[in-house]
Amino acid sequence: MVNFHQNGTLTEKEVAEYEKKNNIKLPEDYRKFITTVASGGTQPFYGLYSLKEQKGIAVNEKFHYTIKKPLDILSLSDEEYDAVFETDDNTLKAGYLYLCHEGCGMYSILVVNTDDKDTYGTVWYYDIANDAGIFPIINPINNNTMSFLDWLEYYVDKTLELDDTDFFSYGELVKIE
Repeated sequence: MVNFHQNGTLTEKEVAEYEKKNNIKLPEDYRKFITTVASGGTQPFYGLYSLKEQKGIAVNEKFHYTIKKPLDILSLSDEEYDAVFETDDNTLKAGYLYLCHEGCGMYSILVVNTDDKDTYGTVWYYDIANDAGIFPIINPINNNTMSFLDWLEYYVDKTLELDDTDFFSYGELVKIE
């Protein structure tokens, strides 16, 4: 059973101010959810982060990856690895919002600032802590990327079909080449 305790909603004014302050436009499905259903809550996993909990992310800067070119840490050369991890730029912390933390450094993120129209509004699996990378989450039913509502619906459906001792990770839904 999904036991979701939610925060209150945000007003249109609060969301518009956040967007203006960060020079972004939130994806419509996410925006509608946080203004009509909940701005955060206790699920998925360790909870849905609210806009007010977004810390350390340069939302106003562009997301550096695309559906066709995710960050696959295991495929990087030494030079590419150094370029990503040994610089002071915001390569890993730009253009997205945290949605939830699965635990052990694994997150779901929502891309809100990118030049790539196919990447905007998609949910990605973010796992730098375990040397995986940053990958779009792929719906196993239709093989398409997931929007915020697709991601949330998948969580609810998957959680309802599991026994109390079973678990899943969105990491199961990424395509690592």
